[in-house]
Amino acid sequence: MKFEGGNIFSITFSNQDSLLEIADKLLENNDFNLKLMSRMPPRRLLEHIDISKIELFWLTERDTEYSMPPNLESINREIISSKNVDETIIIIDGFEWLIDLHGKENILNFINDVSDSLHGSKVRVIFPIDELSFDSVWISRMKKIVRHINLDIPVSDFKEFEESTDISIQKESPREQMEFDLGVDGAPRLSILSRLPQTGFTQALLVKRILQWRRMGLDVSELEPALNYDTNQAYELYCLIEEKVRRVVDLENYLYQNSHEIDSSEL
Repeated sequence: MKFEGGNIFSITFSNQDSLLEIADKLLENNDFNLKLMSRMPPRRLLEHIDISKIELFWLTERDTEYSMPPNLESINREIISSKNVDETIIIIDGFEWLIDLHGKENILNFINDVSDSLHGSKVRVIFPIDELSFDSVWISRMKKIVRHINLDIPVSDFKEFEESTDISIQKESPREQMEFDLGVDGAPRLSILSRLPQTGFTQALLVKRILQWRRMGLDVSELEPALNYDTNQAYELYCLIEEKVRRVVDLENYLYQNSHEIDSSEL
């Protein structure tokens, strides 16, 4: 399968560092203009990638350099404007966060609109996705529009890639199980994971989510009793902990983004 322009592609999301490593590798290919739409602020991205070589859009409501409102209209408008540029790759980081903001149906409509507008262009849109966060029906509908890239191949081979018909959860080696994103201070970096849907919610999914939170350094022992509950009770407790985790992540992001304005004695 060719990595042709005019298409939308997905890759299996493992962690932030892996995604930015892909972007960094793509920068080595001078055949493409690279645009990155990310929820991560520029100064965090600088830890991983030379942002001077890319066109960066920080998805935020804040009005700053590089910023772009995280609404679908703004994103779609930028994608369409890229049609007049030569070979272009647009990576949408934080795609699951956008789904959380706008809803799965709106995102499917957005993907359809983008797919139609890209037809015949030299633009390729790539987004990461974790199948764990979605029900199989939604994934099946998405795959009718999006081509999935198998990342077992080198990035340099994207021009001819193996299209995966199944978006599967990557198996983790013992070493990979210990990896998580780190902040500048070496502490685990917190990130918002998409909510697990009640449809298809299982103990296995709950166990994986607990492990994901633990790898970020969060104590979610309050959720562990749910492993012995029936499905409905377990999901209710999961939702309560999910909201607590989101508040913690939002607070951590706020403190990080405004650290230059906060005196350490105030913390």
